[in-house]
Amino acid sequence: QAHQGGVCGPADGASRSAGRPSGARRSLGSEMSAQGLPAHILALFTPRPPPQHLPPLVKKKLIKLTGSADFVDFLPTETPPPREEWETPLERKARRQTEKLAKHKDDLKALIAEYDPHKDENAVGDPFKTLFVARISFDTTEKKLKREFEVFGVIKKTRMVYDQKG
Repeated sequence: QAHQGGVCGPADGASRSAGRPSGARRSLGSEMSAQGLPAHILALFTPRPPPQHLPPLVKKKLIKLTGSADFVDFLPTETPPPREEWETPLERKARRQTEKLAKHKDDLKALIAEYDPHKDENAVGDPFKTLFVARISFDTTEKKLKREFEVFGVIKKTRMVYDQKG
């Protein structure tokens, strides 16, 4: 039979050593040999001795256990002291979180009560014609910003708002 490489082999399934150059070895695990290795490595391949036979373990005498009914008379009969209530770490965390949330809500209520947008001197102009631009470089000036946005239309007013907290 002709194969794709053009090499023909025997039809009965015998060894195909005809296509292999002389001196080439087959790399199969069953043909590996330990011959020619040093003695300290050959010692790794020697079989272990059979396990030593040990006599069976002697079973210990079991201790007979009895119930606690014989000792009930020795237990105190008065009522125990009241239990001390204490807060687990999870309960403490939940309590602190609710306290913090309640304080924050109170602070927000106070700020909302003080705020009047009609009396704010910084809030001028039509809010529907206002564009807020964030994350601008600190080197940007109002003049540069106005020049960049004039490409899209007429700019009436430009105002840079800086962080009040610094």
